[in-house]
Amino acid sequence: MEKKVTPKFFYLSAFNIIPAIILGGGLNGDSLALICALCVFVLNHLLLVKLVGTLTSRSANAGPAKILMLFFAKMTLMGAVIGGIYFYNQDLVVKVMVLMIFQLIIQVLSIKNNY
Repeated sequence: MEKKVTPKFFYLSAFNIIPAIILGGGLNGDSLALICALCVFVLNHLLLVKLVGTLTSRSANAGPAKILMLFFAKMTLMGAVIGGIYFYNQDLVVKVMVLMIFQLIIQVLSIKNNY
């Protein structure tokens, strides 16, 4: 079983820029911060797929060091986004959480299992 990131995920994530602009209040710095957070969420999902692929892989290169590195990178990205938005503008943290929920819905809609 191999998990893949489909083009559908990228199209739906690009569509998610519209709520980011609306939540940011138009084309301004807040919207740019939300769009950057959205880009990090996409990268975070790519790391998740790679982590799951590494965990399910039976090859010799799927050692615990690689798994821990991917997990650490994934958690560091999420912490960096929330911390960066918090120090930029505390009022945007709730809006980032809303975008995160939208992105999770997109992830569920774009899952493709190849058996």
